[in-house]
Amino acid sequence: MKFNPAKAPAHASASQQKSSGKASDAMPADMVVDAAEYPWSAVGRLNTGGRGYCTGILVDESHVLTDAHCLFYRTEGRWWQPGELHFVAGYQRDTNVTHSKIQSYELAPGYRANGGASLSSIINNWALVKLEKPLGRQAGWLGLKTLDKRLVRRLQNGQGAFIQAGYRRDASHAITVGFDCAADGFFDAESRIGNRCQLKPGRADLPFLVYMDGKFNVVANRVLASLAEQPPRTGSLANPRFRAKMGKGESQAPKSGAASPVPMTTISNLLESLGYAEDAGQVQQDEAREAAIRSFESSKGLPVTGEASVPLLGEIIEASE
Repeated sequence: MKFNPAKAPAHASASQQKSSGKASDAMPADMVVDAAEYPWSAVGRLNTGGRGYCTGILVDESHVLTDAHCLFYRTEGRWWQPGELHFVAGYQRDTNVTHSKIQSYELAPGYRANGGASLSSIINNWALVKLEKPLGRQAGWLGLKTLDKRLVRRLQNGQGAFIQAGYRRDASHAITVGFDCAADGFFDAESRIGNRCQLKPGRADLPFLVYMDGKFNVVANRVLASLAEQPPRTGSLANPRFRAKMGKGESQAPKSGAASPVPMTTISNLLESLGYAEDAGQVQQDEAREAAIRSFESSKGLPVTGEASVPLLGEIIEASE
């Protein structure tokens, strides 16, 4: 099994960027985003008995994908009952997009609550939670994407973007997106990606998303952090019958309700951070945002539209990795 380190892109220093007068390609390592904007609105908190939480992601109108270990109440050595669980989509401090009680859940076959760091527990640490109310039309949902050979090859060629999104352990009331998850190596034999972003404080449990072909999707492979003297380990959502239950179609933006189908605030903040806004602090206004978008599109050789969209957000992240 061969491990190939990926080449990290070189960025100009802050002083070089300022003196050149050009926009910077240096994406911030992470950012708190507006949870009421898609695709982040499809991310939520699965609250467990008022004693804890995990990040969950809507994968269709009525189902949430989360970590299996979240559903085990270790203090009492038992599994949480559905009636003790609650999913809040697009949760941010004292607001949310929508919420639902839990009807039932199913653990991936092979997961054992006391399995520790065993390979079986690592690769089967998934659960599919069924909601009492379908929330997908109000919050949107994300499809699944497998890191197969074709996808890995495209990422190697600089296409697409790899990020984390969810509720950090040290920032539990807002969605944080980690932009510093670009692959730092690849397994040739397994067509898997290695990275170090799970080693960031508070981010070990955050799920991975991939942007490709105009959509954000959940990565249907367990990607573990690479260690200092070892290549990264990976595991997949391996059980085909369990996987089939989640393969319900493409990502879908919200159709109604409080969530915005366009991530205006995220786009504005990133463009300002990257130096595309002429007037810092004004980019949230429509005219300033449109000008910043046009500046970005022109600099990257994209069709110049000035319009905010989910694909534009992906292009910004992809261009800056």
